[in-house]
Amino acid sequence: MAEGRQGDIRVKLPASGKRFDVLLAGYYGFGNLGDELLASGAIDFLERAGIRRERMAILSKHPQESARALGIEAFGRGLASASLNRALSASRSLFIAGGGIFQDSSSVRSCFYYWALVRKALRASCRATAVSQSIGPLFTALGRAMTKDALSRCAYLSVRDITSLELVRTLGLDADLCPDIVMALDVPRLAPAEHGDILINVRRAKDPKIAESVILAARACSACGMRVKGIALSEEDESEFERHFASGNLPLCEVTLVKNRDDFVRASEGAFAAIGMRLHFGVLSLLRGLKLAMAPYDPKVADFAEKWDALCPGFACGQSNSDIMKVLTKTLFEDKKQPDHDKAAQALEVAFNKAVSRALEDI
Repeated sequence: MAEGRQGDIRVKLPASGKRFDVLLAGYYGFGNLGDELLASGAIDFLERAGIRRERMAILSKHPQESARALGIEAFGRGLASASLNRALSASRSLFIAGGGIFQDSSSVRSCFYYWALVRKALRASCRATAVSQSIGPLFTALGRAMTKDALSRCAYLSVRDITSLELVRTLGLDADLCPDIVMALDVPRLAPAEHGDILINVRRAKDPKIAESVILAARACSACGMRVKGIALSEEDESEFERHFASGNLPLCEVTLVKNRDDFVRASEGAFAAIGMRLHFGVLSLLRGLKLAMAPYDPKVADFAEKWDALCPGFACGQSNSDIMKVLTKTLFEDKKQPDHDKAAQALEVAFNKAVSRALEDI
């Protein structure tokens, strides 16, 4: 068995000569900006850990689009597909990188998919790791059992929020804590401003009152003469905006479908504040330097909002616009912590170095 150097990690190159060191897995290729940013960020950190791009591959719903966008080989993700089997057989390790995929809030299908994927990987002599994950919510015994089984078989596990770390420990497991991968994205900051456009983001949620807080805030801002701009991170978000426009709940406004970091940078020119629901809408807004209020629809967003003092107040339909603006203004303008890009990048480098080392050692 030959040996080779990749960055600071000494790895053994197997005689079988597997084509890829790392096969990335996540909710990739579905047109959701947050997940695509996670894939791009994971590739960057794997390169820093010494893995060359030609030694990486990714599982995607749309492999050709992912290959073109990311510059690495891509395979179909269907559990019964020959493409997935080829990818696993050709890979030394499976990296489940970023995202909140071990959860059963809508059904256990996501837990089942990644549990089955880990089991298939191990049968193909492809060691599994999970990096910068959100775990839960897990409402069902089956979801908890599959999540515990999958994560217990990972050579390395890190999570991106305290709630996930606590849940992992209730499952009898442990994990490192690291930032969300997108927190290390290089996003140019806007100059501080006290006025400008208000960016809003809505997404589908089980509890309609969560989106209602964003909508009432947007209506109050619009009534006070501020320009409101919609930011969609997926086609699903666009549909939610259209639904709220059609019902008359949300004043008509421009909506931009953001497909990459540069789209967000352009769409946020002239903005000074952001109010929304999706985690990566909040992360990008925070990195951009916008005043931020988040209406959490699940624990990972709640943890993020609490950490950055960005929890959006709940508003009632009967509240006047002036009362809403008083409360909202206090939330947006109070002194807030600022993200440290370098610190996030350093923490993620540590996590990815550990993951690569444990995934590839002695293979």
